[in-house]
Amino acid sequence: MWKALTVLLFVWSTACTTGPVTRSTYSETANFRVYQTYAWYKAELPSPITGGGRGYSTLLDQQIKLAVESELVKNGLRPNEESPDLLIAYDIALPATDASETDTVYAPGFGYGYSYWYGYRYRYNTSGIPAYRSVASLPPGTLIVDLIDPNTNSLVWRGWYEAGLDPVVAGDKDINKAVANVMSQYPPVPVTSQ
Repeated sequence: MWKALTVLLFVWSTACTTGPVTRSTYSETANFRVYQTYAWYKAELPSPITGGGRGYSTLLDQQIKLAVESELVKNGLRPNEESPDLLIAYDIALPATDASETDTVYAPGFGYGYSYWYGYRYRYNTSGIPAYRSVASLPPGTLIVDLIDPNTNSLVWRGWYEAGLDPVVAGDKDINKAVANVMSQYPPVPVTSQ
């Protein structure tokens, strides 16, 4: 009897344990086979804030960008600053703070403030993405990678990794793991109905 209870307790405790969550969503009208090249989306800093946000580090920014580029190259994409097929942007969701709304300037389409993001602001259309979630709706520490079609300035793919990433203390290993998890969802595999 004790053995059966031990097994049941183990199964129950394993079922209740949740780990990091990796998800993605994408535009069903996008043809991902035509995307062969990439470049980084030209970001905007909100004013009056400079430096990119709380805990912002140019080193961390470079680490994230290198990790994303490495994963894209593994998928057969190559860099092209002049005329890329895709633009890349990223964010890290941060916990809300007491920053007042007057401390920031919001980009159109972003219903959240300075305290919810780590990276820069971008101005691209998100309407074609089913089940789109803003950065503010994701748990703090979530790494988000967006792929944008430069011809339409529309988001075509978003992947995220909910793992409590802290941009202040994250190291190379944490960043590489988070990015690898996000990019494991790209390119998307369409669900076909039988």
